[in-house]
Amino acid sequence: MFFTVFKETAKKIVRNKKNRLIVILCLLAVFLYALFYLPSYNHPASIDTEQLILETESEYGMKESRLSQGDIAINSFTGVDTYSLAKWNYEALFEYRDAVDKGDFNRLMEVTAAWGLPEFAAGELNDYLDETIGGDIPSKDYMRNIYTQHIEEVAALEVPTPHIFNERTGIQQVYKFFLNYGPLIILFVTIFVVSDVLVSDRHHRTIKAGQPIGWRRYVFYQSLSAYIILLVGISALLAVFFMVTGLLYGFGDGSMSVPRYSYEEGYRGEAFNFTIVPVVDFIVQSLVFSAVLIYFFIRVNAFLSLIFRHDVVVMIISFLMIAFNRIYSGGAENIILGIPSHYFPQNYFEFGDVLGGRLNFLNLSDAFTFMQGMIVTFAAIVVLEIILWAVQSTVTRQKFERGSA
Repeated sequence: MFFTVFKETAKKIVRNKKNRLIVILCLLAVFLYALFYLPSYNHPASIDTEQLILETESEYGMKESRLSQGDIAINSFTGVDTYSLAKWNYEALFEYRDAVDKGDFNRLMEVTAAWGLPEFAAGELNDYLDETIGGDIPSKDYMRNIYTQHIEEVAALEVPTPHIFNERTGIQQVYKFFLNYGPLIILFVTIFVVSDVLVSDRHHRTIKAGQPIGWRRYVFYQSLSAYIILLVGISALLAVFFMVTGLLYGFGDGSMSVPRYSYEEGYRGEAFNFTIVPVVDFIVQSLVFSAVLIYFFIRVNAFLSLIFRHDVVVMIISFLMIAFNRIYSGGAENIILGIPSHYFPQNYFEFGDVLGGRLNFLNLSDAFTFMQGMIVTFAAIVVLEIILWAVQSTVTRQKFERGSA
């Protein structure tokens, strides 16, 4: 009987014009992003080679000018003579420029990891952080540590490449997708696709009434069918995304690690609060979160459909549920109604912030973890299933079918 319901649900989803449109838009977005945005994207901690050449020549001219003028007196403020300072600056910049001139990207990463960014590049990074973050000093320090760890991880690779540094490779793009807006995209697509699956049965009453299956079982089978279809569809889109970016910029190095934040003590921006985890582990945990949350929102959709019986209303309420945390506090509330915020499921909808540690940073906590997220989300699913069972006792098949269309 499950296969009968599965076929019926699959036909509804596949034949729905809005679902076909969302698939087309997703594919179009993948190709536009990979072909037009990624080629021009540079990591915020990248070094402008043209500016590097100018700075190196400037320091060389300064050094030679001081030497020719005999200006080697010690500065009373710095305790260093101007010639030695210019010479040191030139020799430091020359290490970067020599690697650039020779096309030795491995050496450039080693120098940058060991010495940090050149002064002018560090200034450009500060300007970028001022523009994107503003005056939030702890958040700036958080991002600086993220960028520093990225440089160190790329430098540690056997064969680092500019595409890896600029995070264009397939595996890095999948990581960034889950870290940033990917969870929201997945959940919005889920709601968009399933919002009318159960409600549409009210327009085909005779078909549904003829199914020789209990009401609760029918709704569950329909949810399970939609879940399988969405898992396959979203997995296929992710595979296309990975393949397109991988073929264009390389598939990346699976041995790479990525930063994760977990507050221990002291100032929140300290480097010791950061650890690293394998990028593959991050992606696997993201896939698990995705699978669990897709099921959760499909069952939320079933509940809302039984209550409101209108697909647009169901869609709007579901969208608001996902966006609530971002609208309300952005995840920066440590206590909600006297209860620690890591016990609330809405904090795990944008699970990239959990797995990357951003929520730990915002809340000065180490409680937002993958395991805690799984416990809270599964508990929410259990509660939701109980509520659904009770609602289906009240909203029977006959009441649902005969309600105002």
